[in-house]
Amino acid sequence: MMTNQRFDDKLAGVKLTKSQGIVLDILRKRGKNGVTPKQLIEEVSFAPRTVRYALRRLLKFKLIRRIPCLLDMRQWIYLPL
Repeated sequence: MMTNQRFDDKLAGVKLTKSQGIVLDILRKRGKNGVTPKQLIEEVSFAPRTVRYALRRLLKFKLIRRIPCLLDMRQWIYLPL
C-alpha cells in the first residue's frame, strides 16, 4: 500500500471530478478489503455508468488497482494503491 505522502504527491498532478473523488475516498476508507463496482454503486447512489467511468479514470491515473473477485469471477475488486 502506498504511504500517504507518496499518494498525496501522486494525486497533486491529477484533476478529479467530484464523483471520482468520492469513489476514491470510499476506496481509501475501505483499505485492503476492497470494493466491487456493485457495492460502490449501492453506497454512493450514482448511476452505474458514472461509477464505471470513475473507476476507469482512477485506474488510468494509477491511483487504484484491481484484482479478480474470487467469489464471482465476473467482477473485479478495486483497491487503493
